[in-house]
Amino acid sequence: MAGRLVWRFLQGDINEWLRARFAPSSYGAAWLLCAQAYFFFSYSAVYTLHLPRVLLYGNDALNCFVFILALYERKKLSRSTHMVIGLMALYCFTSAIGGIISSERLTILLWGYRNIVRYFMFFYSCVVLLKKNDFGIIIRSIRVIFWASVPLCTVERFLVTYSEETIIGDMIGGFFWNFSGSNLPLNLILCLYLIDVCSRYFNRNAGVGLFAAAAIAAIYMAATAELKVFLVELVVIVIFTAFGKGVSWRTVLALLVGGVMLSTASMYFIALNAGKSTTYADNYSLQGYLDYATRDTGYNGTGDLNRFTGIGTVGHNIFHDDPLSMLFGIGLGNADYTNFFVSDFYTRYSYLNYQWFHAIWMFIETGYVGIVLYMLIIVVVFLKARKKDIDDQYGVLVQATCIIMIVLFFYNITLRLEPSAYLLMLIMSIPYVMEENSGKKTVRRNI
Repeated sequence: MAGRLVWRFLQGDINEWLRARFAPSSYGAAWLLCAQAYFFFSYSAVYTLHLPRVLLYGNDALNCFVFILALYERKKLSRSTHMVIGLMALYCFTSAIGGIISSERLTILLWGYRNIVRYFMFFYSCVVLLKKNDFGIIIRSIRVIFWASVPLCTVERFLVTYSEETIIGDMIGGFFWNFSGSNLPLNLILCLYLIDVCSRYFNRNAGVGLFAAAAIAAIYMAATAELKVFLVELVVIVIFTAFGKGVSWRTVLALLVGGVMLSTASMYFIALNAGKSTTYADNYSLQGYLDYATRDTGYNGTGDLNRFTGIGTVGHNIFHDDPLSMLFGIGLGNADYTNFFVSDFYTRYSYLNYQWFHAIWMFIETGYVGIVLYMLIIVVVFLKARKKDIDDQYGVLVQATCIIMIVLFFYNITLRLEPSAYLLMLIMSIPYVMEENSGKKTVRRNI
């Protein structure tokens, strides 16, 4: 009897603790956060648990449902929110111009819109439905996923056997496991958690022990997943969050600890991933990074596209420097491929591996205009997060995330992959949610 009473007491405390930390602010916010959780784990459910692939299309269904809830709110948005949504709408309008010029099939254009507009829809839903407290749920969830991924990455890297032709690093993702590109959402979780820890550390809300433990754990997981870009991201995150607060002894200590960790991390990356390659270590020097980023032989070294010179290569060799193609591309969706159809461009040029790099893929479909508008959206959000009326903790998170997004835009397809892209849109919505909930009223539709 006594034990049962104690259990009920503890259970009550646990329920109160959970409600205080993970209770959404409203019905709409609850649905949105459930949708975000589904976006997170639907890929793992299909590829790890081998559930039906049709579950992946539940992402679209949930996104549309949440968007309808947001439209039902009929919320009056601020001028700055209208600005960023206007840029998204302008991107959607100009994306069709290349398709009109190249007589694109309507079905392919609609699929192209589906792949991009769904993230803009989610951004709008976040702005309308979320409150400041809801972001605390997201941050706590990221912390849980980060630390739970440490043993999972260990198991996936050292205890699972893969076929010979498998690129093992691409399959390591902690919670996001067993599909090619699992390491991309893992990389995002590493970055977001480190931004959170560094921000708290420089605000004197976390000690050097947590800072060092988080950095070591992140570097370890990045090494198991062969995330070379994380070493660059680590430097960007520490420097940005450190000097945003001015120079202090914490800044100096963090840079010293970070320097030692960066050096150790490079050696660990080489030791873990070099294998039989005698040139792998060359990538971890400044000259190695420059050569790797600009070599003419491409990403694989076999004549495909290089992530940093691929746009110029496509413009010259495929578009033949045609002004209209360079400006507007061949049309949204015209370089896409799915289980239902394959575009003519993909059939002809898939060997170039342009589909591995978001910037090159976007240039092919929407040209320089599309890239400029997309980058402008990120820059506008960054500037909005610097406003003084934005909570400092979240402002730093959004600003650092925007910088990482620009890096990832050119580096891989994180901004296009569902487990990561939806979360990025949620993070980008933070400054607008803060503004929309600062005393503005919501007009609901009467039933």
